[in-house]
Amino acid sequence: MQDLAKELTLVTVTYNSASVLAAHIDSLRDSADSPLPRWLIVDNASTDETDTLLRGYARDVELIKNPKNIGFGGACNIGIAASQTRYVLILNPDTALSESAVQQLLAELKSQDAAIAGPALEAVADNNVEAVDWLVGAVLLFDKEKMDPIGYFDERFFLYEEDVDICKCANNAGLKVVHCRNVSIPHVGAGSTERTSTVNEFIHFHKGRSFVLYARKHNLPSSVVEKYVGDNRRRKFIALLTFGRSRYLRARAKLKGVASVLLEKNRSK
Repeated sequence: MQDLAKELTLVTVTYNSASVLAAHIDSLRDSADSPLPRWLIVDNASTDETDTLLRGYARDVELIKNPKNIGFGGACNIGIAASQTRYVLILNPDTALSESAVQQLLAELKSQDAAIAGPALEAVADNNVEAVDWLVGAVLLFDKEKMDPIGYFDERFFLYEEDVDICKCANNAGLKVVHCRNVSIPHVGAGSTERTSTVNEFIHFHKGRSFVLYARKHNLPSSVVEKYVGDNRRRKFIALLTFGRSRYLRARAKLKGVASVLLEKNRSK
């Protein structure tokens, strides 16, 4: 069995995630028969009860408190930089861990000679392990020895596409990215932050913004962005006709995100 405490660092990024964070930490703590790895909670200036809650877990986790919300990728980079082990596991706070799953994911990363590995994010796993173009960022295991030369998260992506981007950069560098569906680390999804209307607008703004940033970074055809804009304009129009307020607001926020990138480009000319 691998010595997780010596080989691995855990990094959980939080933003107003107090409602799910205790269950996240307990899921590994309660299933572990061995000492826990070093566990960094990188918090993006939460205003909920995160700080108070974590005082009760001071023996198990270390809090790194950012003075402002710098986005998911930026917070991940802080945790990765603070780690001193070869392997780093990036986590969303709404994931359910177990020592056996973490052990198995690390073993697969090593046996596949991969730079990045991700598990099944459902409760039921299968036997499939395959090289892939990208993985969902809720759970990502990195081999720093392989990844250090190419770097980690592009902090221009505040939210969304940062997982697609980092996997593409690894693949482009000839490194292996593997989806280990024989390992299950369930992800609740949308549980990291309470979804108010303001939060939803913020999220969809960054979905649109990150989509265009990714397209430009990787030289995708302009037709890809044009189609994205056209699809969301249609969704916005149909939502108006059908009184679908939430759909209208989502499409409008994405279009604002797209426009923010285009505006920055025009200013730089």
